[in-house]
Amino acid sequence: MKRRTALSIIGLGTLSSRMGSLGALSHCAVGANTAWTPAEYKLQFFSDAENHLLDQAMEMIIPADDHSPGARAAQTSLFADLMVATSDEPIKMQWRNGLRLMRQEADKSSLAEALAHAAALEAHPSTELERFFVTLKQMTINGYYTSEIGIHQDLQYEGNTYLAVFPGCPRLE
Repeated sequence: MKRRTALSIIGLGTLSSRMGSLGALSHCAVGANTAWTPAEYKLQFFSDAENHLLDQAMEMIIPADDHSPGARAAQTSLFADLMVATSDEPIKMQWRNGLRLMRQEADKSSLAEALAHAAALEAHPSTELERFFVTLKQMTINGYYTSEIGIHQDLQYEGNTYLAVFPGCPRLE
């Protein structure tokens, strides 16, 4: 089994337990010739319009910068689609309603302002939109940091490597 496949299974297993479903694991076939690629993925839950909104919002949460590509390049909206599609009905309703609220708020001004408004009380959300933002942000982070871009380009993870010497931390005296 490839390390990337194992990390995907672990990541999806962790997320699916939080989302109340182990169904996402069924999409992670662990055969020698099976590899999921975003190009082959077909939306299972979100409509094209919802996925477009989600893609834009997630890119604003983790934008591309000089260090690494953003959430759009990591295709976190497809990750979210898979996770939500394999979740229970209350989770699906939460996402449908949350995206509807986000769209309504964005129609008043812009998506950037809607996200800023929703994120204002992130530590203590009191409205449905604010609670949805917390969920959206967590899904964006989970999707990004379980992607190849998040792991290798942003975190610069190189895999298990042998260290001949472990220098430890320098003493501050």
